[in-house]
Amino acid sequence: MERRRRQQIERLYHAASGRPVGERAAFLEEACAGDEALRRDVNALLDTPTASEATLTLEPAAWMASNQKTHALSGSRLGVYHLQERIGAGGMGVVYRAHDTRLGRQVAIKILPPVVADDPARRARFEREAQLLASLNHPNIATIYGFEESTAMGAPVMELVEGETLAERMARSGATETASPSVDGTGIPMDEALALAQQIAEALEAAHQKNIVHRDLKPANIKITPAGDAKVLDFGLAKAAGGDSAPGL
Repeated sequence: MERRRRQQIERLYHAASGRPVGERAAFLEEACAGDEALRRDVNALLDTPTASEATLTLEPAAWMASNQKTHALSGSRLGVYHLQERIGAGGMGVVYRAHDTRLGRQVAIKILPPVVADDPARRARFEREAQLLASLNHPNIATIYGFEESTAMGAPVMELVEGETLAERMARSGATETASPSVDGTGIPMDEALALAQQIAEALEAAHQKNIVHRDLKPANIKITPAGDAKVLDFGLAKAAGGDSAPGL
């Protein structure tokens, strides 16, 4: 029973950590279904930053101000991109669904916080790392299309991947019965879990062949497309082998 409880806490932690901070309380209230002890345990994990998260914390006051400003960018334009809706946020940026008016496609755009966008050295380094990550070309890695900038902000333009995260898939599977054999009690059928694991491994191998290490791989950073394919997202702590950490994509 203790092992199942730990797995339940871990699934909910990954599902919650992949959501914007402002949405986590409502998600946990519904997911925990009145189990206050469960909610406290998950919140305790969410309130404890990992070593990597602590390393990338960027002047909270400045980023909070930026987060409030960028929350209202829906409907605005950045170059040829029409920002439609805010779909995520993290320590390194706020992500929007956007329409590329030139090529007629949907994309994801991450608006950088001022601590990066307003610092020429950090911004130049970010662009160099974006070029490095743009060299990755693999069906199980979300593609970086380019880097859009104005005098006020900079923003990497990325492939928009529809679907749910692996964290959400695990949480959903854990809350339902399944007659199929599953891996480690997650509730995901074994054949699906093995197929996803293979695709994730192939994506990481492709990155390693380019001397790029992800360093922030977790269920919240993996999307499962409507076709059932895995896509590795957010090389936010990516590192060129033998080099410095990327400032976050």
